[in-house]
Amino acid sequence: MSTPNPAFARVTTARLLLRAVRDDDLDVIYQLHVDPETSRFDATGALTSMAEARELLARWQADWSREGLGYWMVERLDAPGLVVGVGGVRHKEIEGERVLNLAYRFSPRAWGQGYATEVARAALDLSARYVPDVPLVAIISPVNGPSLRVAQRLGLRLERVISYLGSDNGLYRVAGPGGVRPSGSGVI
Repeated sequence: MSTPNPAFARVTTARLLLRAVRDDDLDVIYQLHVDPETSRFDATGALTSMAEARELLARWQADWSREGLGYWMVERLDAPGLVVGVGGVRHKEIEGERVLNLAYRFSPRAWGQGYATEVARAALDLSARYVPDVPLVAIISPVNGPSLRVAQRLGLRLERVISYLGSDNGLYRVAGPGGVRPSGSGVI
């Protein structure tokens, strides 16, 4: 696919605009991922350079170009242009299985406001509707309480513990046929 799937490229929820990444997101991606607080549960750790941020942006743009979907930049609807985080799904291979990896990362100033749940719910619903044949999973550190609560709130269940990037993490999967939650929750 050479262009983003319109169903995924620009999505609004009750409070958020979820949009495909673009070139001018580089600084925001860098600021979000260089912060050790936002990366404390990430096996790869915080970014250390703008070059790493460019590589991350290029990888995410390639996802959109190749797959028609990928991680979103998350903006507040009541503050256009204010990016508070990233989240959504991207294709990944985990232990030989092609899956949609659900992820979310927010600026500390956006924590505790339910944005991760809102983004994850939109990603689950769209994935069930448009990519039902690809299982949806989340890889979560067992000490990342906030992410665990989001996953559990949305019906993801611990399938097993896997070694991911050198550390043990829980592999959470959506309950239901094929690992994808049935659509129709009406959240989007």
